[in-house]
Amino acid sequence: MSPPGIESPFLTDARLMLRARGVEKTFTLHTQGGLRIAALNGVDLDVSRGECIVLVGPSGAGKSTLLRCLYGNYLASTGAIMLRDDTRAERYLSITGAAPHEIMRVRRDVIGYVSQFLRVIPRVSTLDLVAEPLIARGIEPADAHLRASELLARLNIPTRLWPLAPATFSGGEQQRVNIARGLIAGQPVLLLDEPTASLDADNRDVVADLIVEARERGAAIVGIFHDENTRAKVATSRLKLTPVATAAAA
Repeated sequence: MSPPGIESPFLTDARLMLRARGVEKTFTLHTQGGLRIAALNGVDLDVSRGECIVLVGPSGAGKSTLLRCLYGNYLASTGAIMLRDDTRAERYLSITGAAPHEIMRVRRDVIGYVSQFLRVIPRVSTLDLVAEPLIARGIEPADAHLRASELLARLNIPTRLWPLAPATFSGGEQQRVNIARGLIAGQPVLLLDEPTASLDADNRDVVADLIVEARERGAAIVGIFHDENTRAKVATSRLKLTPVATAAAA
Protein backbone atom coordinates (compact mmCIF):
# COMPACT_ATOMS: atom_id res chain seq x y z
CA MET A 1 0.00 0.00 0.00
CA SER A 2 1.28 3.48 -0.84
CA PRO A 3 1.95 5.98 1.96
CA PRO A 4 -0.90 8.50 2.26
CA GLY A 5 -0.71 11.24 -0.34
CA ILE A 6 2.07 9.78 -2.48
CA GLU A 7 -0.16 9.76 -5.55
CA SER A 8 -1.57 13.30 -5.32
CA PRO A 9 1.49 15.24 -6.60
CA PHE A 10 1.24 13.42 -9.93
CA LEU A 11 -2.15 15.08 -10.40
CA THR A 12 -0.99 18.58 -9.44
CA ASP A 13 2.68 18.75 -10.46
CA ALA A 14 3.26 17.91 -14.12
CA ARG A 15 7.03 18.05 -13.65
CA LEU A 16 7.20 15.24 -11.11
CA MET A 17 8.18 11.99 -12.85
CA LEU A 18 9.32 9.60 -10.14
CA ARG A 19 8.66 9.39 -6.40
CA ALA A 20 9.93 6.89 -3.83
CA ARG A 21 8.89 6.83 -0.20
CA GLY A 22 10.26 4.63 2.58
CA VAL A 23 11.91 2.19 0.18
CA GLU A 24 13.60 -0.73 1.91
CA LYS A 25 15.14 -3.84 0.41
CA THR A 26 16.18 -6.95 2.30
CA PHE A 27 17.71 -10.00 0.64
CA THR A 28 17.19 -13.46 2.15
CA LEU A 29 20.01 -15.94 1.48
CA HIS A 30 18.20 -19.27 1.59
CA THR A 31 21.42 -21.19 1.01
CA GLN A 32 22.91 -19.51 4.08
CA GLY A 33 20.33 -20.58 6.63
CA GLY A 34 17.93 -17.77 5.81
CA LEU A 35 20.44 -14.99 6.49
CA ARG A 36 18.83 -11.62 5.80
CA ILE A 37 20.87 -8.72 4.49
CA ALA A 38 19.37 -5.24 4.52
CA ALA A 39 20.47 -3.23 1.48
CA LEU A 40 18.21 -0.16 1.72
CA ASN A 41 16.59 1.43 4.72
CA GLY A 42 13.80 3.96 4.17
CA VAL A 43 14.94 5.83 1.04
CA ASP A 44 12.87 8.83 -0.09
CA LEU A 45 13.34 10.36 -3.54
CA ASP A 46 11.58 12.79 -5.86
CA VAL A 47 12.78 13.33 -9.42
CA SER A 48 11.28 15.96 -11.73
CA ARG A 49 11.76 16.77 -15.39
CA GLY A 50 15.14 18.35 -16.04
CA GLU A 51 16.74 16.98 -12.88
CA CYS A 52 19.70 14.62 -12.58
CA ILE A 53 20.03 13.20 -9.09
CA VAL A 54 23.37 11.47 -8.55
CA LEU A 55 23.50 8.72 -5.93
CA VAL A 56 26.63 8.85 -3.80
CA GLY A 57 27.94 6.69 -0.99
CA PRO A 58 30.47 3.92 -0.37
CA SER A 59 30.39 0.50 -1.95
CA GLY A 60 27.60 -1.50 -0.33
CA ALA A 61 25.40 1.52 0.33
CA GLY A 62 22.70 0.19 -1.99
CA LYS A 63 23.04 2.57 -4.93
CA SER A 64 22.60 -0.05 -7.64
CA THR A 65 19.96 -1.82 -5.56
CA LEU A 66 17.91 1.38 -5.45
CA LEU A 67 18.12 1.79 -9.23
CA ARG A 68 16.96 -1.80 -9.71
CA CYS A 69 14.03 -1.20 -7.38
CA LEU A 70 13.09 1.95 -9.30
CA TYR A 71 13.21 -0.05 -12.55
CA GLY A 72 11.23 -2.96 -11.15
CA ASN A 73 14.04 -5.52 -11.38
CA TYR A 74 13.92 -5.85 -7.61
CA LEU A 75 10.67 -5.69 -5.66
CA ALA A 76 11.07 -3.32 -2.74
CA SER A 77 10.51 -5.10 0.59
CA THR A 78 8.77 -2.04 2.04
CA GLY A 79 7.71 1.35 0.72
CA ALA A 80 6.25 2.73 -2.50
CA ILE A 81 7.64 3.74 -5.88
CA MET A 82 5.44 5.74 -8.24
CA LEU A 83 6.17 6.65 -11.85
CA ARG A 84 4.35 9.26 -13.93
CA ASP A 85 2.39 7.50 -16.67
CA ASP A 86 0.24 9.91 -18.62
CA THR A 87 -1.44 7.07 -20.54
CA ARG A 88 -3.40 6.21 -17.37
CA ALA A 89 -6.31 8.16 -15.94
CA GLU A 90 -4.57 8.17 -12.56
CA ARG A 91 -1.43 9.71 -14.16
CA TYR A 92 0.88 7.36 -12.28
CA LEU A 93 1.84 3.72 -12.02
CA SER A 94 2.89 1.95 -8.84
CA ILE A 95 6.14 0.18 -9.70
CA THR A 96 5.88 -1.73 -6.43
CA GLY A 97 2.42 -3.03 -7.30
CA ALA A 98 2.42 -3.28 -11.09
CA ALA A 99 1.75 -6.40 -13.13
CA PRO A 100 4.65 -7.68 -15.26
CA HIS A 101 3.05 -6.54 -18.52
CA GLU A 102 2.71 -3.01 -17.15
CA ILE A 103 6.37 -2.98 -16.14
CA MET A 104 7.36 -4.05 -19.66
CA ARG A 105 5.20 -1.34 -21.20
CA VAL A 106 6.62 1.51 -19.14
CA ARG A 107 10.16 0.24 -19.76
CA ARG A 108 9.48 0.60 -23.48
CA ASP A 109 7.83 4.01 -23.31
CA VAL A 110 8.64 5.78 -20.03
CA ILE A 111 11.67 4.57 -18.09
CA GLY A 112 15.06 3.61 -19.52
CA TYR A 113 17.94 1.84 -17.80
CA VAL A 114 21.62 1.86 -18.72
CA SER A 115 24.11 -0.32 -16.85
CA GLN A 116 27.85 -0.64 -17.34
CA PHE A 117 27.37 -4.05 -18.98
CA LEU A 118 25.97 -4.89 -22.40
CA ARG A 119 23.67 -7.89 -22.68
CA VAL A 120 25.00 -9.21 -25.96
CA ILE A 121 22.48 -10.73 -28.37
CA PRO A 122 24.17 -13.31 -30.62
CA ARG A 123 24.37 -12.54 -34.34
CA VAL A 124 22.54 -9.20 -34.05
CA SER A 125 24.54 -6.36 -35.56
CA THR A 126 25.50 -3.35 -33.49
CA LEU A 127 23.40 -1.06 -35.69
CA ASP A 128 20.30 -3.26 -35.30
CA LEU A 129 20.89 -3.65 -31.57
CA VAL A 130 20.96 0.11 -31.02
CA ALA A 131 18.02 0.81 -33.35
CA GLU A 132 15.75 -1.87 -31.83
CA PRO A 133 14.25 0.23 -28.98
CA LEU A 134 13.02 2.79 -31.53
CA ILE A 135 11.60 0.13 -33.85
CA ALA A 136 9.78 -1.40 -30.86
CA ARG A 137 8.07 1.97 -30.38
CA GLY A 138 6.85 2.05 -33.98
CA ILE A 139 9.58 4.14 -35.62
CA GLU A 140 10.30 3.23 -39.24
CA PRO A 141 13.43 1.05 -39.45
CA ALA A 142 15.21 3.46 -41.81
CA ASP A 143 14.70 6.35 -39.40
CA ALA A 144 15.72 4.20 -36.43
CA HIS A 145 18.91 3.10 -38.16
CA LEU A 146 19.75 6.69 -39.07
CA ARG A 147 19.40 7.77 -35.45
CA ALA A 148 21.42 4.74 -34.33
CA SER A 149 24.22 5.58 -36.76
CA GLU A 150 24.32 9.17 -35.49
CA LEU A 151 24.65 8.02 -31.88
CA LEU A 152 27.28 5.39 -32.67
CA ALA A 153 29.34 7.94 -34.58
CA ARG A 154 29.11 10.42 -31.75
CA LEU A 155 30.22 7.74 -29.29
CA ASN A 156 33.26 7.00 -31.47
CA ILE A 157 32.25 3.49 -32.52
CA PRO A 158 34.05 2.91 -35.85
CA THR A 159 31.71 2.37 -38.80
CA ARG A 160 33.48 -0.90 -39.67
CA LEU A 161 32.04 -2.33 -36.42
CA TRP A 162 28.42 -1.37 -37.03
CA PRO A 163 27.51 -4.49 -39.10
CA LEU A 164 29.12 -6.78 -36.49
CA ALA A 165 27.66 -8.26 -33.32
CA PRO A 166 29.42 -6.61 -30.35
CA ALA A 167 30.35 -9.83 -28.52
CA THR A 168 34.02 -9.47 -29.49
CA PHE A 169 34.26 -5.71 -28.92
CA SER A 170 36.43 -4.26 -26.17
CA GLY A 171 34.81 -3.48 -22.82
CA GLY A 172 34.75 0.24 -23.57
CA GLU A 173 33.23 -0.30 -27.01
CA GLN A 174 30.54 -2.57 -25.59
CA GLN A 175 29.75 0.01 -22.93
CA ARG A 176 29.35 2.75 -25.52
CA VAL A 177 27.04 0.51 -27.59
CA ASN A 178 25.04 -0.07 -24.41
CA ILE A 179 24.81 3.68 -23.78
CA ALA A 180 23.62 4.28 -27.35
CA ARG A 181 20.94 1.59 -26.99
CA GLY A 182 19.85 2.98 -23.62
CA LEU A 183 19.61 6.61 -24.70
CA ILE A 184 18.24 6.29 -28.22
CA ALA A 185 14.53 6.01 -27.32
CA GLY A 186 14.54 9.23 -25.28
CA GLN A 187 12.35 7.95 -22.45
CA PRO A 188 11.34 10.73 -20.04
CA VAL A 189 12.93 8.89 -17.08
CA LEU A 190 16.48 7.51 -17.21
CA LEU A 191 18.30 5.31 -14.68
CA LEU A 192 22.07 5.19 -15.22
CA ASP A 193 24.19 2.65 -13.33
CA GLU A 194 27.85 3.57 -13.80
CA PRO A 195 27.54 4.06 -17.57
CA THR A 196 31.06 5.53 -17.84
CA ALA A 197 32.92 3.01 -15.65
CA SER A 198 35.07 1.52 -18.45
CA LEU A 199 35.59 4.64 -20.53
CA ASP A 200 38.59 6.87 -21.06
CA ALA A 201 38.38 10.58 -20.31
CA ASP A 202 37.44 11.67 -23.84
CA ASN A 203 34.60 9.17 -24.14
CA ARG A 204 33.40 9.97 -20.60
CA ASP A 205 33.06 13.58 -21.73
CA VAL A 206 30.99 12.53 -24.77
CA VAL A 207 28.65 10.48 -22.57
CA ALA A 208 28.37 13.29 -20.04
CA ASP A 209 27.41 15.68 -22.86
CA LEU A 210 24.67 13.28 -24.00
CA ILE A 211 23.32 13.02 -20.45
CA VAL A 212 23.29 16.80 -20.05
CA GLU A 213 21.44 17.13 -23.36
CA ALA A 214 18.85 14.58 -22.20
CA ARG A 215 18.44 16.48 -18.94
CA GLU A 216 18.05 19.78 -20.77
CA ARG A 217 15.37 18.19 -22.99
CA GLY A 218 13.45 17.47 -19.80
CA ALA A 219 14.43 13.93 -18.86
CA ALA A 220 14.31 13.02 -15.17
CA ILE A 221 17.54 11.17 -14.40
CA VAL A 222 18.91 9.15 -11.49
CA GLY A 223 22.49 8.00 -11.87
CA ILE A 224 25.62 6.54 -10.34
CA PHE A 225 28.96 7.94 -11.48
CA HIS A 226 32.26 7.21 -9.76
CA ASP A 227 34.14 9.88 -11.71
CA GLU A 228 33.83 13.20 -9.88
CA ASN A 229 34.22 15.29 -13.04
CA THR A 230 31.27 13.48 -14.61
CA ARG A 231 29.20 13.91 -11.45
CA ALA A 232 29.92 17.63 -11.38
CA LYS A 233 28.94 18.01 -15.02
CA VAL A 234 25.65 16.12 -15.02
CA ALA A 235 24.22 16.48 -11.48
CA THR A 236 21.59 18.96 -10.39
CA SER A 237 21.62 17.42 -6.89
CA ARG A 238 23.01 14.45 -4.98
CA LEU A 239 21.46 11.88 -2.68
CA LYS A 240 23.78 10.23 -0.19
CA LEU A 241 23.14 6.62 0.74
CA THR A 242 24.81 4.88 3.68
CA PRO A 243 25.26 1.14 4.26
CA VAL A 244 22.64 -0.57 6.40
CA ALA A 245 24.57 -2.44 9.10
CA THR A 246 22.08 -5.24 9.72
CA ALA A 247 22.26 -8.94 8.97
CA ALA A 248 20.36 -11.55 10.90
CA ALA A 249 19.26 -15.17 10.62
CA ALA A 250 15.62 -15.79 9.84
